[in-house]
Amino acid sequence: LHILSACCSHDAFVVQYAMRESLPPQVLAQIVEEESALSNTGSCGNNATGSADIAVVTMALLIRLILHWDHRQVLSFFSPKIREDGTVEPNVANVDHNFPEVDPSSVCRVASAAFLWNCDKGDPESNDDASTTNGNGSGDTRVPRAALDLLSAWTAADLDALDAASEACAGISSSSSSSSSSYVKASHHRITPEEIRQMKPRQVAAHRKREAEYRNANLQRAIRHTSMFCSKETGGLDHMLTCAARAKDHRLRREVGLQIGRLVSNLEEGDDVKKLVASALGCADWKVGSDKDGKSNLNKELHKLTIEELDGDDEEKDEVDKEEKTTEEDEEGKLPKKLLQTMKRGQLTASLLIGKPEVGTWALKCGWSNGNGVSELKDLISSNDPRAMSIASEIVSAASSVESSRPLLSALVEEGTLEDLLIHPDADVRSGAASCAAKIGLASKALSEDRGEVMGLLDVAIELLFDETEQGNDIAPAANENALSAMKKLPTSSNRFPETESTSMDRGIEVMAYLAAKTFVKEELASGYAPEGSPPGRKTALQRLVEIACAPNSGDAQMAYGLAGIFNLLSVSVETLRKEAFVGKEITKEQYDQLQALGKTEEEKEAAAKKDETEGDTPAAVSERIRKLANANVPRAIVKLLEGSNSDATQEKLLEGMNRMASESSVRGLMIQQGCLSTCLNMDKGEKPSDAEKKILRQARSCIAKLLVTTDPNILTVSQRSGSIGPLIKLIRDNDALDLMHFEALLSITNLASFGDETKNRIVAQNGISALGYAMFSDHEMVRQAATEAMCNMVPHPDMMEYLSKPDNLRVWIAFSLDYEDNYECARAAVGCLAMACPDPEFAKALVKCNNFREMVRTLMECGQVELMHRVLALIAGLIEHGGDCRKAVEATGAGQFCDAYVVTYQDKSKIKELNFTPSQRESFASTLSLAKEVARLLR
Repeated sequence: LHILSACCSHDAFVVQYAMRESLPPQVLAQIVEEESALSNTGSCGNNATGSADIAVVTMALLIRLILHWDHRQVLSFFSPKIREDGTVEPNVANVDHNFPEVDPSSVCRVASAAFLWNCDKGDPESNDDASTTNGNGSGDTRVPRAALDLLSAWTAADLDALDAASEACAGISSSSSSSSSSYVKASHHRITPEEIRQMKPRQVAAHRKREAEYRNANLQRAIRHTSMFCSKETGGLDHMLTCAARAKDHRLRREVGLQIGRLVSNLEEGDDVKKLVASALGCADWKVGSDKDGKSNLNKELHKLTIEELDGDDEEKDEVDKEEKTTEEDEEGKLPKKLLQTMKRGQLTASLLIGKPEVGTWALKCGWSNGNGVSELKDLISSNDPRAMSIASEIVSAASSVESSRPLLSALVEEGTLEDLLIHPDADVRSGAASCAAKIGLASKALSEDRGEVMGLLDVAIELLFDETEQGNDIAPAANENALSAMKKLPTSSNRFPETESTSMDRGIEVMAYLAAKTFVKEELASGYAPEGSPPGRKTALQRLVEIACAPNSGDAQMAYGLAGIFNLLSVSVETLRKEAFVGKEITKEQYDQLQALGKTEEEKEAAAKKDETEGDTPAAVSERIRKLANANVPRAIVKLLEGSNSDATQEKLLEGMNRMASESSVRGLMIQQGCLSTCLNMDKGEKPSDAEKKILRQARSCIAKLLVTTDPNILTVSQRSGSIGPLIKLIRDNDALDLMHFEALLSITNLASFGDETKNRIVAQNGISALGYAMFSDHEMVRQAATEAMCNMVPHPDMMEYLSKPDNLRVWIAFSLDYEDNYECARAAVGCLAMACPDPEFAKALVKCNNFREMVRTLMECGQVELMHRVLALIAGLIEHGGDCRKAVEATGAGQFCDAYVVTYQDKSKIKELNFTPSQRESFASTLSLAKEVARLLR
């Protein structure tokens, strides 16, 4: 099976040897079903046990067959070339349009069997101890996890989902050789903006049509597969819910729940989702709750009849249920039938709240057991079963994230039922309730503005980060009185599952990410906050976050995005976030504030101003906070997360936080020491990155630019200096980048070019001169100035001198020099560049031959701007030294007579006082006067 899996990563092998006739999917389904049956019979005392290794590698092989078919479909859609008239070439080599899809019923059989795998026993034949057991005695969970990857590949709805499934397939098999593949990423077939600009309008329209057709066809296929697997006849959804309900591994339960959420999200219409899940929810009529006043009369009658039928079973069933409710679990993993049913419906509701929030609200209010959802939720909480309470915790956490479902939780809060979850010894149960409390509290305006309440929630979140690392220690008290008594009741030693460590951390980080939006919470965390009464020697909250981020494989964990969000929020002000929200909009933040102010009374304006003052999130406070974060090794934590993350969203958020920190110049050296520069330089997304990947690359290049604006190039390594130039030049050429990004990249190039020939040669090798020349025509004056200054630092490189010596380029530079009234800084840089280039004989000859040379010299000498006069006099002095035609050209401008008159006029120091110069201007004036004397002497 391993060998077959490795071979099937190559298209040619699949086509010749692994078609349906040679490798029937039904055979693979039979293998997994037999192993699953053995796993369950082995748990009943039989010596025979199913091999998880065999089941997992069989699913890996099936995934490769599915992906092979998917990629053949991608090729069949996108490989045909589009002619200029918009028609598509009919024939494409090596693409079989009739390639058979993997048998859907076999996929359903494999996944269903995998979800029924008995995870309560380990695999005695497996040699992989790390992956076989999860540390809590709940056995091998690789099989249902492999089934989740199988469903992801089989229901991939777009190119990005297909690529994600490909990556999952590479990691599912333990065979190292099977990770290689002959096909490219599906997203590779997207056309880039550069390719669009080269295409004719009809070609672009034809490609867009082709993309839409593929997207629609693949979405319909994903919907068919989802509907088939989740149907009552197939039973796949029921098997997933059974797996989640019986799992003692909390993380597995959450992964199954998330996959169910992803599956139902493929269905666009909420009614379609309701039809699909109504039976699993125990809902007699999926239309219930759809009408404005609740239900139609007909629905009411049907509802009553159905309740009688469900509840009116024979006495034997009632007796069995009664017996099961009163009997303790006599066999590990077994649950009372009624409790199991309630847990499955609760798990489905939690998944719906995540994947389809509006349908999830309907399920909790109307669909779950015909409107008894909240009541059965209370039953789960009072069941005293860790798995049932964990599902309840997941429900309240998900429901509190949806505005329409929050009111349904009010009864739990008022009755104190939520406290039963908060005091439970299982950290996973406790963390979901804490997350719910945080979301509800922040959603309430009164609670969110109460500092004491918010700090109490922060204490709970911090305790969740330490829950599994400090068994036997006292828990620090929380601010809220109920939470205080609840947290103090936690046992010091328990029978909790160690696997809940990661899930409790997930929840703690989730709660903290909500709270970190508050300015006073940011200040507390950055200053080394620890809850009152924390055990001696315990790390601060920020140190713990850094420790978690630096742990192995943390970048690929679910909590990585939450950590990225926290670090991001800690390094930015509320005002900056508001400004960024208006970037690219038709209205600025200032204009929006003015419009808002028109509708406010004077009292409201005073209250808003007072609130802004009390927030205290000033630029100075943000800078100080960033310095504290840098000293706490937060940049290193971000680097570690970036190195291990495969998620575009997480990488983007991490780079955004890194950019925010790099805005503070005093920490740039520390950030480079902690690996930020090297990590950004190593960011690579291939030849044709997707739009999301382009955004990530842009963020990484922008961070490089920020870091190198003020960093001394001498402290960088050779690879850092040379390696930074390519990304910076690409950022300058990026038309989608902001002007600020262009500006910072140009400043960094200016800084690096000042180092010497090593960096100048690298800039030239990257076609940097043309990029800088292009940036000189930017619409933003500061970008034009930075580009001009960067060109100045390229002098006297031979390629730069050749560029300047061309007549067309010289006319541009002279025009820039004369534009001092509108763009003074840019004109000053242009004149300075010409003066620096003057020692080159070829350049000097080309300059004096320009038609507007004489106009430039006379205008700048008489402009009255000391800095411009100093530069043009330096240019004149350089030209005079060349003699010949250069000297004659200078004499023709009348520079000698001007300098004589200038020296005579201002030789008397008393007249200088009349000019009212600043100290720096007086110093520049003295240099200019001295240079004028030198020019007058040379021309006599």
